[in-house]
Amino acid sequence: MVTEYVQRATCRRLHVLHSMCSKMHFNQCTQFDLNYMKKKTRVKFLRRNERQEMLIAAPLDLSFKKATTMNELANKRPQAVRTGKIPLRTAADRFVTCSLWLSNNSLTSMFGFENLAQKLLDDPSHLSWLDLSFNEIEQIADDITHFPNLKIFYLHGNNISDINDVVKLKKLSTLKSLTLHGNPIENLPYYRGYIVHILPQLTTLDFSAVLSTERKKAAPAGFYKIIYGST
Repeated sequence: MVTEYVQRATCRRLHVLHSMCSKMHFNQCTQFDLNYMKKKTRVKFLRRNERQEMLIAAPLDLSFKKATTMNELANKRPQAVRTGKIPLRTAADRFVTCSLWLSNNSLTSMFGFENLAQKLLDDPSHLSWLDLSFNEIEQIADDITHFPNLKIFYLHGNNISDINDVVKLKKLSTLKSLTLHGNPIENLPYYRGYIVHILPQLTTLDFSAVLSTERKKAAPAGFYKIIYGST
């Protein structure tokens, strides 16, 4: 049942939020409150970037489709509940959009994503916003680098555990916003510091602005050993 599936997806989101909150010590709560307004401003900045992408063309929304593979999504009907409308479709039965939303499914892999994009999108190379949040993906596919105009990439609420997976995104020079919270990778000490150093092109990470002070900090302890396998 669709209602049952939505309930399970909601529970999965709540589990991610609970995991994030449980990591906060009591004495961090006050600081969390003090930073609330600052973070709210950062989210507004991020939402502005999202709105800019949506103004170009309506996103293709294939979220909540109970799909376990990319191939299954190719035959699903897009929805307009969140976006207000479905993107224009060409004579070749491809959608004119730069944004693809595949969140809240049961995808365990990105295998077949490039083929899916080629089948669904009028010009896959123009893909600028990809939402794969709240799935069960364990690895970032190598072919993600075949989308050079990707600016926003949501991967929160998945099962990514290897920091070296993130290195694959270095080639995406236009990538500005990335989310990885709610993945096992988040448990790595200095997680945020690692990501900021691996991907200096980012302006926001996990819905929080990357500050200039973060960029200027020295690489976290063990960074080069973990990323490059050297001492």
